[in-house]
Amino acid sequence: HVLANHGIQVSGFYADTMHLARLWHSGRKGSEGGYSLESLTSDINVMNGVHNWDADMVTRKTSMKELFGVGKLKKDGTEGSLKAIPPVEELQRSPSLRERWICYSSGDALCTWRLWESLHEKLKGREWYCQNQKRGNMYDFYCTFWQPFGDVLAGMEAHGMLVDRDYLAEVEKVACKERAISISRFRKWAAKYCSNAQYINVTSDAQIRQLLFGGYIFSFYSHNIF
Repeated sequence: HVLANHGIQVSGFYADTMHLARLWHSGRKGSEGGYSLESLTSDINVMNGVHNWDADMVTRKTSMKELFGVGKLKKDGTEGSLKAIPPVEELQRSPSLRERWICYSSGDALCTWRLWESLHEKLKGREWYCQNQKRGNMYDFYCTFWQPFGDVLAGMEAHGMLVDRDYLAEVEKVACKERAISISRFRKWAAKYCSNAQYINVTSDAQIRQLLFGGYIFSFYSHNIF
């Protein structure tokens, strides 16, 4: 998108490392850090698929805050622990920061390439079965389905979509009414099993988990059975 905004048309969509990472491991969260370039390239289990991989090789994306963060000044004039990042224009043009900015930018490209290399090898090593028949490996699956999908997404984001705003506003009203009815129905159902469920926040994952899986009885049986 950035290149296209400057009139530079790239010649094709090849791969999306975030999509590849999700296909390899669809449940990265918590201590694993999710799917950001920084968290993926900092994980040895992700990056050890790089050809001739070396644990000491520089593969990790370094955050802007780590490279350029400056401590915010406290009221007494001393530097605090909270870090602030200077404006991008300053990072690009300041003689003292420009070289570091270039290294940061090129490092992103290098880390992305090495991440692709590792995930490519990992997915090639996993077999792809459909209806009990081997169809190839999971990278073949990616190229068959997810790569074209990623290309479509990129095109949609670049060109946008025409939307009838008036119609959309009317549909939103109907959807909100139907949502309220569904929430009320769910709360009434849940209240049959737990009276306080009539007050549940249906958008809270924690409360939904507590309703469906939590509680003393579940904990008691789970400890005794398992």
